[in-house]
Amino acid sequence: MKKLILLFLLGFQFIQAQDTIPKKELYLKRNEFRVDVLSTAMSRFNLTYERFLNKNYSIGLSGVFSNSKKVQDDFNKGNINTFSKYEFIPFIRYNLSQGQRSFYFAEIFADFNGGDFREIVLLTDAANSNYYAIQKSSYNDLGLGAAVGYKYYIKDQFGIEVLVGFGSNLFNKDKSPDILSRVGLGVSYRF
Repeated sequence: MKKLILLFLLGFQFIQAQDTIPKKELYLKRNEFRVDVLSTAMSRFNLTYERFLNKNYSIGLSGVFSNSKKVQDDFNKGNINTFSKYEFIPFIRYNLSQGQRSFYFAEIFADFNGGDFREIVLLTDAANSNYYAIQKSSYNDLGLGAAVGYKYYIKDQFGIEVLVGFGSNLFNKDKSPDILSRVGLGVSYRF
């Protein structure tokens, strides 16, 4: 077992050592489009544009649109109270590693989100009788959060990214989700 761990650590160091050699071609490629395959598997479409400002910083914008029949059915049946329809997520990233072909990064993001909210409310009719009814409304909110991730490029053009982060909505907490998750497995093209 110790030999396996030692072999893994040496292999990881070899990959990191090879990654510190700067590649001129990668520095010239400042734009990237990415599709999140994990979201696509859950019937959500997540498309991201990222612009690399220098070797340490990048900015970007993600658009997430939900088209899940299962989540819509759960919402209509009352199994869940919120159905997130869209999210626009501008972000700023900082490269935590020295490499450009593979690196860890930290990110802060804002999340403009909206969708439908469903609740059971107590109403009073004209005869002063109380009754319960299902009331649907829409919500819009703004959240802030942070994430960390890892990115690896193949042939300085195609990338694989793993991202995990969380945030919180700020203004409309009675209708919007309290916690925002930013989890993904992305495949990208850098040009």
